[in-house]
Amino acid sequence: MTRRLTAAGLALLAALGLAAPAPAQTDPVAGTWKMKGKVQSFGFTLTCRFTRNGESLAGTCYDGGTEKPHKLTAGTVRGDRIVWTYQSSFMGKPFDVTYSGLLKGAAMTGSVDAAGRKGAFTASR
Repeated sequence: MTRRLTAAGLALLAALGLAAPAPAQTDPVAGTWKMKGKVQSFGFTLTCRFTRNGESLAGTCYDGGTEKPHKLTAGTVRGDRIVWTYQSSFMGKPFDVTYSGLLKGAAMTGSVDAAGRKGAFTASR
């Protein structure tokens, strides 16, 4: 005996959550990013973990090697543009580090300003 699902049967399965779900859309920003760059003659690596709510960006970046966390103090995403800031310190003096990037799929490029010193970075998922 062969059984067939009727439209009503499919609707019931979907309502019960048993039908195959629609593929989830992935956020192009949220998740883990591996970054590297240079400010003046100083190279750096970071791992940043971002969460997003609309145009607001939150998360934490971790220094390469030491894994020191830097919680974002500000962050925005507008289209393919992303900007975020966290506080760091050098010899006990705190300063803001601001990144401005352009998203291109699973990659990002941009500039960094660390206490008035300029540099550039690249990132990938």
